[in-house]
Amino acid sequence: MSGWHVIAAVVEGLLLVVLVLLRYDTLRDRAGTSAGRAARSALVLAVIIPIGVIAVLLVPLWVGLILIAIPAIVVAVMALAS
Repeated sequence: MSGWHVIAAVVEGLLLVVLVLLRYDTLRDRAGTSAGRAARSALVLAVIIPIGVIAVLLVPLWVGLILIAIPAIVVAVMALAS
């Protein structure tokens, strides 16, 4: 495992944390949804964070970069939509 894999895994983890927090914020602002229910939903979604980090560590670097691009695009779209 090279240093590039570790850097890619850290970036993937940070992007997935931002994605989960954006989803929590969206659910919290939705009418009729309590903060507790939004937190539980975000906690279930938080399972993807370690899965994404481990996936980036185990696959070849070019596949890891594709895995990084997916949440980066989703975060950019969510940020532009708000």
